Amino acid sequence: SKPDSMVVFTGHYDHLGNMGGACFIGANDNASGISMLMELAHYYTQNPPIYSVVFMAFAAEEAGLIGSKFYTENPVFDLKKIKVLINLDLVGTGDEGVTIVNGGVFEKDFQKFVELNDTQKLLPKVVKRGKAANSDHYFFSEKGVKAFFIYTMGGIKAYHDIYDKPETLPLTKYKEVFTLLTEYVKSL
Repeated sequence: SKPDSMVVFTGHYDHLGNMGGACFIGANDNASGISMLMELAHYYTQNPPIYSVVFMAFAAEEAGLIGSKFYTENPVFDLKKIKVLINLDLVGTGDEGVTIVNGGVFEKDFQKFVELNDTQKLLPKVVKRGKAANSDHYFFSEKGVKAFFIYTMGGIKAYHDIYDKPETLPLTKYKEVFTLLTEYVKSL
């Protein structure tokens, strides 16, 4: 019913690749985020919200947010049409909850995440963080878009090393993060 107002989900599909004879697979950073993006796309084909939903997968995040920066400088649609953007990066654990970057910037929305989590008893905690240039949400928020970066905490500590691989990624609270996201969109 609101085709000109968009909910956008983003994630990056690149990782470090091969370096020095070692392969850096990037299961949590960020195959987990792309997997969640695909799960959400499947869900919303069967459960369309009142807003248009857009899914964007970027390259060159690890090289300095190059893909998302390029998109914000060359958008396919007016960025002002984005009601909210949620960037998914490092969502393969969750034993200790999630952190929401820009939660300190958009307090009202952050509180909505907390209330939904508390009501449904999904994650151990939802923690806010202020503005940070640490993933693909950043250049969108710099252009005035309400943008969040959600990442899980706890579990394996593999990050930018050869141990971030599928067989050690627990996906502990994957379903709960998915539920938190879909419930948040319903609440908009």
